[in-house]
Amino acid sequence: MRKVLASLSFIFLIPNLFGYIDPGTGGYLISSLWSWLVGIVTLLFAVVIRFFKYKVWFFCKKYKFYIMPVLLLCVAGASWFYFDFKSGFTLPDYDESRIGGNIILADKISSGYNLYNGILIDMEGNQIKNWSFNYLSIIDEDGFYYAQEGYETMRFGKFYFNGTPVWIKDIPIHHEIYLSDYDTVIVMTKKMEVYNGRNVEFDVLFEFDKNGTFLTKWSTFDNLIEIQSFHRELELDKPANIILPEDHEKNTSIWGAEHDYYHMNAFSIIPDNKMKDFHPAFKPGNWIVSFRHGSMTFILDKDTKKVLWSGIFDQIEGNLEGQHLALMNYDGNIEIFDNGRYRGWSRIVEINPATMEVVSEIKFDDFFTYSQGFFQDLDNGNMLITESEDGHIFEIDSDKNIVWEFYNPKFKEMEEENDRKIHDEIYRMTRYDKDFIDKLLAEEN
Repeated sequence: MRKVLASLSFIFLIPNLFGYIDPGTGGYLISSLWSWLVGIVTLLFAVVIRFFKYKVWFFCKKYKFYIMPVLLLCVAGASWFYFDFKSGFTLPDYDESRIGGNIILADKISSGYNLYNGILIDMEGNQIKNWSFNYLSIIDEDGFYYAQEGYETMRFGKFYFNGTPVWIKDIPIHHEIYLSDYDTVIVMTKKMEVYNGRNVEFDVLFEFDKNGTFLTKWSTFDNLIEIQSFHRELELDKPANIILPEDHEKNTSIWGAEHDYYHMNAFSIIPDNKMKDFHPAFKPGNWIVSFRHGSMTFILDKDTKKVLWSGIFDQIEGNLEGQHLALMNYDGNIEIFDNGRYRGWSRIVEINPATMEVVSEIKFDDFFTYSQGFFQDLDNGNMLITESEDGHIFEIDSDKNIVWEFYNPKFKEMEEENDRKIHDEIYRMTRYDKDFIDKLLAEEN
Protein backbone atom coordinates (compact mmCIF):
# COMPACT_ATOMS: atom_id res chain seq x y z
CA MET A 1 0.00 0.00 0.00
CA ARG A 2 2.82 2.38 0.85
CA LYS A 3 4.43 1.76 -2.54
CA VAL A 4 1.17 2.51 -4.31
CA LEU A 5 0.78 5.77 -2.39
CA ALA A 6 4.38 6.73 -3.16
CA SER A 7 3.81 6.14 -6.87
CA LEU A 8 0.58 8.13 -6.86
CA SER A 9 2.32 11.04 -5.14
CA PHE A 10 4.60 11.45 -8.17
CA ILE A 11 1.57 11.57 -10.44
CA PHE A 12 -0.05 14.33 -8.38
CA LEU A 13 3.19 16.32 -8.51
CA ILE A 14 3.10 16.63 -12.31
CA PRO A 15 0.91 19.78 -12.35
CA ASN A 16 3.35 21.44 -9.96
CA LEU A 17 6.33 20.45 -12.07
CA PHE A 18 4.99 21.76 -15.33
CA GLY A 19 4.17 25.29 -16.37
CA TYR A 20 4.03 26.72 -19.89
CA ILE A 21 7.71 26.90 -20.74
CA ASP A 22 8.97 28.69 -23.80
CA PRO A 23 12.28 30.39 -24.54
CA GLY A 24 12.22 33.70 -22.77
CA THR A 25 10.45 32.85 -19.53
CA GLY A 26 13.64 33.22 -17.54
CA GLY A 27 13.50 29.82 -15.88
CA TYR A 28 13.33 31.04 -12.29
CA LEU A 29 11.30 28.10 -10.92
CA ILE A 30 11.33 24.32 -10.54
CA SER A 31 9.22 24.27 -13.70
CA SER A 32 12.18 25.34 -15.83
CA LEU A 33 12.76 22.93 -18.69
CA TRP A 34 15.60 20.90 -17.18
CA SER A 35 13.84 20.45 -13.84
CA TRP A 36 10.67 19.40 -15.61
CA LEU A 37 12.58 16.72 -17.52
CA VAL A 38 14.18 15.48 -14.30
CA GLY A 39 10.73 15.28 -12.73
CA ILE A 40 9.34 13.23 -15.61
CA VAL A 41 12.34 10.87 -15.58
CA THR A 42 11.91 10.45 -11.82
CA LEU A 43 8.23 9.64 -12.27
CA LEU A 44 8.95 7.06 -14.97
CA PHE A 45 11.67 5.50 -12.85
CA ALA A 46 9.30 5.25 -9.88
CA VAL A 47 6.56 3.63 -11.99
CA VAL A 48 8.98 1.13 -13.51
CA ILE A 49 10.43 0.17 -10.12
CA ARG A 50 6.97 -0.15 -8.59
CA PHE A 51 5.25 -2.23 -11.23
CA PHE A 52 8.00 -3.84 -13.33
CA LYS A 53 10.96 -4.26 -10.97
CA TYR A 54 11.28 -8.04 -11.41
CA LYS A 55 11.12 -7.87 -15.20
CA VAL A 56 13.69 -5.07 -15.17
CA TRP A 57 15.94 -7.04 -12.83
CA PHE A 58 15.93 -10.18 -14.99
CA PHE A 59 16.41 -8.11 -18.15
CA CYS A 60 19.42 -6.31 -16.68
CA LYS A 61 20.92 -9.56 -15.42
CA LYS A 62 20.52 -11.25 -18.80
CA TYR A 63 21.95 -8.36 -20.87
CA LYS A 64 24.34 -6.80 -18.36
CA PHE A 65 27.30 -6.90 -20.78
CA TYR A 66 25.33 -4.81 -23.28
CA ILE A 67 23.64 -2.45 -20.86
CA MET A 68 26.83 -0.96 -19.39
CA PRO A 69 28.24 0.27 -22.75
CA VAL A 70 24.82 1.71 -23.64
CA LEU A 71 24.67 3.58 -20.32
CA LEU A 72 28.18 4.92 -20.83
CA LEU A 73 27.25 6.12 -24.32
CA CYS A 74 24.13 7.82 -22.93
CA VAL A 75 26.16 9.59 -20.25
CA ALA A 76 28.78 10.64 -22.81
CA GLY A 77 26.09 11.87 -25.19
CA ALA A 78 24.29 13.83 -22.48
CA SER A 79 27.59 15.38 -21.38
CA TRP A 80 28.46 16.36 -24.95
CA PHE A 81 25.01 17.89 -25.45
CA TYR A 82 25.25 19.83 -22.17
CA PHE A 83 28.68 21.32 -22.86
CA ASP A 84 27.88 21.95 -26.52
CA PHE A 85 24.72 23.76 -25.40
CA LYS A 86 26.72 25.89 -22.97
CA SER A 87 29.43 26.64 -25.53
CA GLY A 88 26.81 28.29 -27.74
CA PHE A 89 26.74 31.18 -25.29
CA THR A 90 30.49 31.75 -25.08
CA LEU A 91 31.28 35.41 -25.72
CA PRO A 92 34.32 36.25 -27.88
CA ASP A 93 37.58 37.35 -26.29
CA TYR A 94 38.44 41.00 -25.89
CA ASP A 95 40.36 42.14 -28.99
CA GLU A 96 42.19 45.47 -28.82
CA SER A 97 42.60 45.55 -32.59
CA ARG A 98 38.83 45.86 -33.02
CA ILE A 99 38.02 48.59 -30.51
CA GLY A 100 36.67 51.97 -31.55
CA GLY A 101 34.84 52.99 -34.71
CA ASN A 102 35.59 51.32 -38.02
CA ILE A 103 34.27 53.04 -41.15
CA ILE A 104 34.00 50.28 -43.75
CA LEU A 105 32.06 52.01 -46.55
CA ALA A 106 32.32 55.77 -46.02
CA ASP A 107 29.88 56.68 -48.81
CA LYS A 108 27.20 54.40 -47.36
CA ILE A 109 27.14 55.39 -43.68
CA SER A 110 24.62 57.71 -42.06
CA SER A 111 27.16 60.01 -40.44
CA GLY A 112 26.57 61.52 -37.02
CA TYR A 113 27.36 61.13 -33.34
CA ASN A 114 26.67 58.02 -31.30
CA LEU A 115 25.45 57.82 -27.70
CA TYR A 116 25.86 54.74 -25.53
CA ASN A 117 26.22 54.19 -21.76
CA GLY A 118 26.34 57.95 -21.17
CA ILE A 119 29.23 58.39 -23.64
CA LEU A 120 29.03 60.45 -26.85
CA ILE A 121 31.44 59.42 -29.63
CA ASP A 122 32.09 60.42 -33.23
CA MET A 123 32.17 57.99 -36.15
CA GLU A 124 35.84 57.19 -35.52
CA GLY A 125 35.04 56.16 -31.96
CA ASN A 126 36.61 59.20 -30.30
CA GLN A 127 34.93 60.20 -27.05
CA ILE A 128 33.42 63.67 -27.33
CA LYS A 129 31.53 63.92 -24.06
CA ASN A 130 30.24 61.88 -21.15
CA TRP A 131 27.68 62.26 -18.35
CA SER A 132 27.66 60.98 -14.75
CA PHE A 133 24.12 59.58 -15.11
CA ASN A 134 24.91 57.01 -17.77
CA TYR A 135 22.27 54.28 -18.10
CA LEU A 136 19.36 54.39 -20.60
CA SER A 137 20.83 57.64 -21.94
CA ILE A 138 18.91 59.61 -24.56
CA ILE A 139 18.85 63.20 -25.91
CA ASP A 140 15.63 64.97 -26.91
CA GLU A 141 15.08 67.35 -29.84
CA ASP A 142 15.76 70.37 -27.61
CA GLY A 143 19.13 69.03 -26.48
CA PHE A 144 18.11 67.89 -23.00
CA TYR A 145 19.74 64.71 -21.73
CA TYR A 146 17.85 61.98 -19.84
CA ALA A 147 19.37 59.00 -18.04
CA GLN A 148 19.32 56.71 -15.04
CA GLU A 149 22.22 57.02 -12.62
CA GLY A 150 23.28 53.43 -13.29
CA TYR A 151 21.90 49.97 -13.87
CA GLU A 152 18.99 49.33 -11.47
CA THR A 153 19.81 52.36 -9.34
CA MET A 154 17.25 54.44 -7.48
CA ARG A 155 17.40 57.69 -9.49
CA PHE A 156 16.84 59.00 -13.01
CA GLY A 157 16.54 62.51 -14.33
CA LYS A 158 16.53 65.21 -16.97
CA PHE A 159 19.63 67.34 -17.50
CA TYR A 160 20.84 70.24 -19.57
CA PHE A 161 23.31 69.14 -22.23
CA ASN A 162 26.16 70.29 -19.96
CA GLY A 163 25.00 67.88 -17.24
CA THR A 164 23.28 70.35 -14.91
CA PRO A 165 20.12 68.73 -13.46
CA VAL A 166 16.69 70.01 -14.48
CA TRP A 167 14.95 67.48 -12.24
CA ILE A 168 15.83 64.12 -10.66
CA LYS A 169 13.32 61.52 -9.49
CA ASP A 170 13.89 58.91 -6.79
CA ILE A 171 12.29 56.11 -8.78
CA PRO A 172 14.09 52.86 -9.65
CA ILE A 173 13.41 52.37 -13.36
CA HIS A 174 14.56 49.74 -15.83
CA HIS A 175 15.02 49.13 -19.56
CA GLU A 176 13.46 52.27 -21.04
CA ILE A 177 13.30 56.05 -21.03
CA TYR A 178 10.97 56.80 -23.92
CA LEU A 179 10.46 60.33 -25.24
CA SER A 180 7.09 60.62 -26.98
CA ASP A 181 6.04 62.98 -29.76
CA TYR A 182 3.57 64.43 -27.26
CA ASP A 183 6.31 65.93 -25.07
CA THR A 184 5.99 63.25 -22.42
CA VAL A 185 8.50 60.88 -20.83
CA ILE A 186 7.53 57.23 -20.28
CA VAL A 187 9.61 55.00 -18.00
CA MET A 188 9.31 51.47 -16.65
CA THR A 189 9.43 50.57 -13.00
CA LYS A 190 8.16 47.62 -10.97
CA LYS A 191 6.07 46.93 -7.91
CA MET A 192 6.36 43.88 -5.70
CA GLU A 193 3.15 41.92 -5.18
CA VAL A 194 2.58 38.65 -3.31
CA TYR A 195 1.41 36.26 -6.02
CA ASN A 196 0.84 32.54 -5.46
CA GLY A 197 2.86 32.66 -2.26
CA ARG A 198 5.88 34.41 -3.77
CA ASN A 199 7.26 37.93 -3.86
CA VAL A 200 6.86 38.80 -7.54
CA GLU A 201 7.75 41.90 -9.58
CA PHE A 202 5.04 43.29 -11.83
CA ASP A 203 5.91 46.00 -14.34
CA VAL A 204 4.45 49.50 -14.16
CA LEU A 205 4.65 52.30 -16.75
CA PHE A 206 4.87 55.89 -15.49
CA GLU A 207 4.25 58.86 -17.79
CA PHE A 208 5.51 62.36 -16.94
CA ASP A 209 5.47 65.62 -18.82
CA LYS A 210 8.88 67.08 -19.61
CA ASN A 211 8.69 69.31 -16.55
CA GLY A 212 8.67 66.13 -14.47
CA THR A 213 4.99 66.30 -13.50
CA PHE A 214 3.37 62.88 -13.09
CA LEU A 215 0.56 62.25 -15.58
CA THR A 216 -0.54 58.63 -15.50
CA LYS A 217 0.49 55.02 -14.89
CA TRP A 218 -0.36 51.57 -16.21
CA SER A 219 0.25 48.43 -14.17
CA THR A 220 0.53 44.86 -15.43
CA PHE A 221 -0.74 43.60 -12.06
CA ASP A 222 -3.84 45.80 -12.15
CA ASN A 223 -4.58 44.48 -15.66
CA LEU A 224 -3.33 40.93 -15.09
CA ILE A 225 -6.60 39.08 -15.74
CA GLU A 226 -7.08 40.78 -19.11
CA ILE A 227 -3.47 40.20 -20.22
CA GLN A 228 -3.52 36.57 -19.07
CA SER A 229 -6.54 35.93 -21.29
CA PHE A 230 -4.22 36.29 -24.30
CA HIS A 231 -1.55 33.77 -23.29
CA ARG A 232 -1.04 30.36 -21.80
CA GLU A 233 -0.06 29.71 -18.22
CA LEU A 234 3.39 30.91 -17.16
CA GLU A 235 5.71 29.51 -14.52
CA LEU A 236 4.65 31.85 -11.75
CA ASP A 237 1.00 30.92 -12.20
CA LYS A 238 1.83 27.66 -10.42
CA PRO A 239 1.57 27.93 -6.63
CA ALA A 240 4.73 27.63 -4.57
CA ASN A 241 5.43 23.99 -3.71
CA ILE A 242 6.95 22.86 -0.42
CA ILE A 243 7.94 19.39 -1.66
CA LEU A 244 9.70 20.71 -4.76
CA PRO A 245 11.68 23.82 -3.73
CA GLU A 246 12.23 26.55 -6.27
CA ASP A 247 15.65 26.16 -7.81
CA HIS A 248 15.93 29.29 -9.93
CA GLU A 249 15.12 32.19 -7.65
CA LYS A 250 17.00 35.36 -8.46
CA ASN A 251 18.51 37.55 -5.77
CA THR A 252 16.13 40.00 -4.12
CA SER A 253 15.88 43.00 -6.42
CA ILE A 254 15.70 46.70 -5.56
CA TRP A 255 11.92 46.28 -5.87
CA GLY A 256 11.96 43.68 -3.08
CA ALA A 257 11.12 40.54 -5.04
CA GLU A 258 12.81 37.27 -6.00
CA HIS A 259 10.66 36.61 -9.07
CA ASP A 260 9.71 38.58 -12.17
CA TYR A 261 6.37 37.86 -13.87
CA TYR A 262 6.50 39.47 -17.33
CA HIS A 263 9.88 41.24 -17.47
CA MET A 264 8.78 44.15 -19.65
CA ASN A 265 11.79 45.24 -21.69
CA ALA A 266 10.65 47.69 -24.39
CA PHE A 267 8.05 50.35 -25.03
CA SER A 268 7.15 52.38 -28.11
CA ILE A 269 4.29 54.47 -29.47
CA ILE A 270 2.76 53.79 -32.88
CA PRO A 271 3.58 56.59 -35.36
CA ASP A 272 1.69 57.64 -38.47
CA ASN A 273 1.54 54.59 -40.74
CA LYS A 274 -0.17 53.07 -43.79
CA MET A 275 -2.15 50.59 -41.67
CA LYS A 276 -3.80 53.15 -39.40
CA ASP A 277 -7.24 52.80 -41.02
CA PHE A 278 -7.10 49.00 -41.30
CA HIS A 279 -7.73 48.25 -37.63
CA PRO A 280 -8.06 50.31 -34.40
CA ALA A 281 -4.92 48.60 -33.06
CA PHE A 282 -2.74 50.35 -35.63
CA LYS A 283 -3.84 53.92 -34.94
CA PRO A 284 -1.08 56.43 -34.14
CA GLY A 285 -0.63 56.98 -30.43
CA ASN A 286 -1.35 53.42 -29.33
CA TRP A 287 1.24 51.77 -27.09
CA ILE A 288 3.44 48.78 -27.95
CA VAL A 289 4.86 46.82 -25.01
CA SER A 290 7.27 43.89 -25.08
CA PHE A 291 7.50 41.16 -22.41
CA ARG A 292 10.52 38.87 -22.40
CA HIS A 293 8.88 36.18 -20.28
CA GLY A 294 6.48 34.38 -22.54
CA SER A 295 7.99 36.15 -25.56
CA MET A 296 5.01 38.47 -25.96
CA THR A 297 4.28 41.75 -27.72
CA PHE A 298 1.03 43.67 -27.19
CA ILE A 299 -0.60 46.80 -28.60
CA LEU A 300 -2.65 48.79 -26.07
CA ASP A 301 -5.29 51.40 -26.85
CA LYS A 302 -3.80 54.82 -26.11
CA ASP A 303 -6.84 55.90 -24.07
CA THR A 304 -8.39 52.80 -22.49
CA LYS A 305 -5.14 50.77 -22.36
CA LYS A 306 -7.11 47.69 -23.42
CA VAL A 307 -5.22 45.05 -25.41
CA LEU A 308 -5.98 45.41 -29.14
CA TRP A 309 -3.36 43.10 -30.67
CA SER A 310 -0.87 40.46 -29.58
CA GLY A 311 2.07 38.65 -31.12
CA ILE A 312 3.20 35.81 -28.87
CA PHE A 313 5.98 33.20 -29.21
CA ASP A 314 4.83 30.69 -31.86
CA GLN A 315 2.33 33.09 -33.46
CA ILE A 316 5.36 34.51 -35.26
CA GLU A 317 7.08 32.41 -37.93
CA GLY A 318 10.29 30.95 -36.51
CA ASN A 319 9.11 31.75 -32.95
CA LEU A 320 10.01 34.75 -30.84
CA GLU A 321 12.49 33.90 -28.10
CA GLY A 322 12.87 36.49 -25.36
CA GLN A 323 12.67 39.45 -27.74
CA HIS A 324 13.73 43.04 -27.00
CA LEU A 325 12.34 46.09 -28.78
CA ALA A 326 9.19 46.20 -30.89
CA LEU A 327 8.14 49.18 -32.96
CA MET A 328 5.93 49.98 -35.94
CA ASN A 329 7.36 51.54 -39.10
CA TYR A 330 5.64 53.76 -41.66
CA ASP A 331 4.55 50.73 -43.73
CA GLY A 332 2.54 49.58 -40.73
CA ASN A 333 4.77 46.58 -40.11
CA ILE A 334 6.15 45.74 -36.67
CA GLU A 335 9.92 45.36 -36.37
CA ILE A 336 11.14 43.18 -33.50
CA PHE A 337 14.61 42.41 -32.14
CA ASP A 338 14.22 38.65 -31.66
CA ASN A 339 17.06 37.47 -29.42
CA GLY A 340 16.69 33.76 -30.18
CA ARG A 341 17.41 33.22 -26.52
CA TYR A 342 17.71 29.43 -26.73
CA ARG A 343 18.21 28.69 -30.40
CA GLY A 344 21.56 30.50 -30.28
CA TRP A 345 21.19 33.16 -32.99
CA SER A 346 19.42 36.51 -33.14
CA ARG A 347 17.47 38.23 -35.88
CA ILE A 348 15.54 41.41 -36.56
CA VAL A 349 12.21 40.38 -37.96
CA GLU A 350 9.59 42.56 -39.67
CA ILE A 351 6.04 41.24 -39.60
CA ASN A 352 2.73 42.30 -41.11
CA PRO A 353 0.56 42.64 -37.97
CA ALA A 354 -2.65 41.93 -39.90
CA THR A 355 -1.51 38.57 -41.30
CA MET A 356 1.43 37.76 -38.95
CA GLU A 357 3.45 37.11 -42.12
CA VAL A 358 7.20 37.68 -41.94
CA VAL A 359 7.95 40.47 -44.41
CA SER A 360 11.71 40.59 -43.93
CA GLU A 361 14.39 39.15 -41.70
CA ILE A 362 17.88 40.36 -40.87
CA LYS A 363 20.37 37.85 -39.52
CA PHE A 364 24.10 37.25 -39.81
CA ASP A 365 26.58 34.54 -38.93
CA ASP A 366 27.71 35.02 -35.31
CA PHE A 367 25.00 37.64 -34.69
CA PHE A 368 23.66 36.73 -31.27
CA THR A 369 22.92 38.44 -27.99
CA TYR A 370 21.33 36.24 -25.35
CA SER A 371 19.71 39.26 -23.71
CA GLN A 372 19.23 42.98 -24.40
CA GLY A 373 19.72 44.18 -27.98
CA PHE A 374 18.52 47.20 -29.94
CA PHE A 375 18.21 48.62 -33.45
CA GLN A 376 17.58 52.07 -34.89
CA ASP A 377 16.21 52.84 -38.35
CA LEU A 378 18.37 55.65 -39.73
CA ASP A 379 17.30 58.50 -42.00
CA ASN A 380 19.12 57.19 -45.09
CA GLY A 381 17.51 53.74 -44.88
CA ASN A 382 20.35 52.14 -42.96
CA MET A 383 19.93 50.36 -39.65
CA LEU A 384 22.13 50.64 -36.56
CA ILE A 385 22.17 47.36 -34.60
CA THR A 386 23.31 46.85 -31.01
CA GLU A 387 24.65 43.36 -30.27
CA SER A 388 24.65 44.08 -26.56
CA GLU A 389 26.43 41.22 -24.85
CA ASP A 390 29.36 41.34 -27.31
CA GLY A 391 29.75 45.09 -26.80
CA HIS A 392 29.41 45.31 -30.58
CA ILE A 393 27.51 47.79 -32.76
CA PHE A 394 27.21 47.62 -36.53
CA GLU A 395 25.44 49.65 -39.20
CA ILE A 396 24.03 48.00 -42.31
CA ASP A 397 22.73 49.49 -45.55
CA SER A 398 19.56 48.45 -47.37
CA ASP A 399 21.47 45.58 -49.02
CA LYS A 400 22.54 44.29 -45.58
CA ASN A 401 26.17 45.24 -46.11
CA ILE A 402 27.99 46.21 -42.92
CA VAL A 403 29.19 49.78 -43.50
CA TRP A 404 30.34 50.76 -39.99
CA GLU A 405 31.03 48.99 -36.73
CA PHE A 406 32.18 49.67 -33.20
CA TYR A 407 33.49 47.54 -30.34
CA ASN A 408 33.38 48.73 -26.75
CA PRO A 409 36.94 49.68 -25.70
CA LYS A 410 36.09 48.78 -22.11
CA PHE A 411 36.41 45.19 -21.00
CA LYS A 412 35.28 43.03 -18.12
CA GLU A 413 36.82 39.89 -16.69
CA MET A 414 34.88 36.64 -16.45
CA GLU A 415 35.63 35.32 -12.97
CA GLU A 416 34.12 31.92 -13.74
CA GLU A 417 36.45 31.61 -16.76
CA ASN A 418 39.82 32.39 -15.11
CA ASP A 419 39.32 36.15 -15.58
CA ARG A 420 39.08 35.86 -19.35
CA LYS A 421 38.57 39.33 -20.84
CA ILE A 422 35.57 40.14 -23.01
CA HIS A 423 34.21 43.40 -24.42
CA ASP A 424 31.93 45.09 -21.89
CA GLU A 425 28.23 45.21 -22.70
CA ILE A 426 26.51 48.05 -24.52
CA TYR A 427 22.82 48.21 -23.68
CA ARG A 428 21.88 50.52 -26.56
CA MET A 429 23.53 52.86 -29.02
CA THR A 430 21.63 55.73 -30.63
CA ARG A 431 22.79 57.76 -33.65
CA TYR A 432 22.20 61.55 -33.68
CA ASP A 433 22.42 64.02 -36.54
CA LYS A 434 25.88 65.59 -36.79
CA ASP A 435 24.68 69.19 -37.22
CA PHE A 436 22.31 68.83 -34.26
CA ILE A 437 25.06 67.68 -31.89
CA ASP A 438 27.62 70.14 -33.29
CA LYS A 439 25.21 72.96 -32.45
CA LEU A 440 24.78 71.71 -28.88
CA LEU A 441 28.54 71.35 -28.43
CA ALA A 442 29.13 74.87 -29.76
CA GLU A 443 26.51 76.32 -27.40
CA GLU A 444 28.07 74.50 -24.46
CA ASN A 445 31.51 75.90 -25.25
